[in-house]
Amino acid sequence: MPNTITITIIIMLMCSVSASAHVKWFAPYDLIAEPVGLNTLLTNGFTLIAVISIVIIFILALLDRKMVNTNLWLDSCRTRITQALPQYYEFTMMRYTLLIFFTAVWVLGDVILTPELKHQSTWVSGLQLLIIASLVSNYTARYAGAGIIMLWIYSAYHYGFFHMSDYMIFLGIAIFIILSSLNPDNDSSLKRYLILYISISFTLQWASIEKFVYPHWFYPVLEDFPHLTMGLSSAIFVTIAGFGEFVLAFMLIAASGVAFFALIFVLALMFIAAIYDFGQVDAIGHLAIIIALLLMILHGPIKINIWFANLHSKPMVNACYVTLAYCASLVCFFVIYYLIRKAWLLTATY
Repeated sequence: MPNTITITIIIMLMCSVSASAHVKWFAPYDLIAEPVGLNTLLTNGFTLIAVISIVIIFILALLDRKMVNTNLWLDSCRTRITQALPQYYEFTMMRYTLLIFFTAVWVLGDVILTPELKHQSTWVSGLQLLIIASLVSNYTARYAGAGIIMLWIYSAYHYGFFHMSDYMIFLGIAIFIILSSLNPDNDSSLKRYLILYISISFTLQWASIEKFVYPHWFYPVLEDFPHLTMGLSSAIFVTIAGFGEFVLAFMLIAASGVAFFALIFVLALMFIAAIYDFGQVDAIGHLAIIIALLLMILHGPIKINIWFANLHSKPMVNACYVTLAYCASLVCFFVIYYLIRKAWLLTATY
């Protein structure tokens, strides 16, 4: 088993590459093109990195259960911070984040939700203005959430559901805003956090699979920013990036202690660091997910995280279960991407 230093280096490398800019915003892409076949994908290098990612998951899951005192201290720190924050702080933070985001999108004029999603419709700009106006207060924010869902559906109609699978986070944030606006006082509405956590995890997992099946999309970006590869070949780097993103995304819902807080914190930092290379487009495009990650740190683990942490009373056995769940999740995402891809592409009109 790799020693602690080696594991730390690999995790940091995976984290540093997973939060790079969204490739569709900065490089040519073609969703119609056939993805890399499994026979081509399953190389010795791919298999080795996959095994390393499995080992990392096991270690993280084990540490998550073993570091009891650290977990209690982290949760205590989180509680003290949130108690000092104003009432409805999470709702207010997300409202103002979306206010900034949609104001920037509206100023651009031809963007629906993200830079590659274009429109020439006056009503889309009008709807964006209504979303901006609705985000001014907690009560009317529910209409902004509904407007975001409408924009997502409109984008799916024109660009295909397969394309919009990259952006499930918009649906998660929209539902989070709607539920928060309808009943901000109801503690049982923690289902909004479940939806938010799962939508972020799904978005990152989906993006990671994209790195495996369309690696050539990322090569032009790496040519423009060669320092990102850290001396590795583009192919190996993209593979590490894919597994790094999948590990992080999976642990967002499978960790509940030190791994939960540490990985989210590192992931948020890496999204912020990517702005240095990719500029304002990346800053605005990833603003919502950065704030959502911050909210996850402040809110802490939810029921799904606790469920993973208590699959078995023995930490070693529990770590094995979490690792098996990771492997199953990886296989499921590949199956979805390969087998349902063509059916999803039928919804596209571009």
